[in-house]
Amino acid sequence: MDLIINDELFESDKIHVKNGKNGRKILYKIDNIYLLGIPLKIDGFKIIKQTNKHLLISIINAKQYHMLKKMENHFTSEYNIPYGGFIKNNSLKINKNKSINYTNLSNLYVSINNIKIKNSFVTVQLFTI
Repeated sequence: MDLIINDELFESDKIHVKNGKNGRKILYKIDNIYLLGIPLKIDGFKIIKQTNKHLLISIINAKQYHMLKKMENHFTSEYNIPYGGFIKNNSLKINKNKSINYTNLSNLYVSINNIKIKNSFVTVQLFTI
């Protein structure tokens, strides 16, 4: 079963963070169920650069742009340590789980699931699913 968050129904107050061994896990609450990570489908992206391990996409025209900005604002307001945001110049860097070559017409599913703290700097990790 695939479960993807509908951008019209997304609410940032349903985001919770749980401390883990090597960082913090992002949870999203739907009714009485907690999802590990926030699973999304990105529509309308443009590939900037792609390797076997990473995908860099422009999201300026993505349907989910405002939802991603809302998430980023939530994380920015929650952490009092330096947080650079996961959206840089209207683009996302996504870690690829498989060495699949994506095109601008591909179905792109991602999960925002980890918060890493290195040297007092916070990063949010995105992975393909």
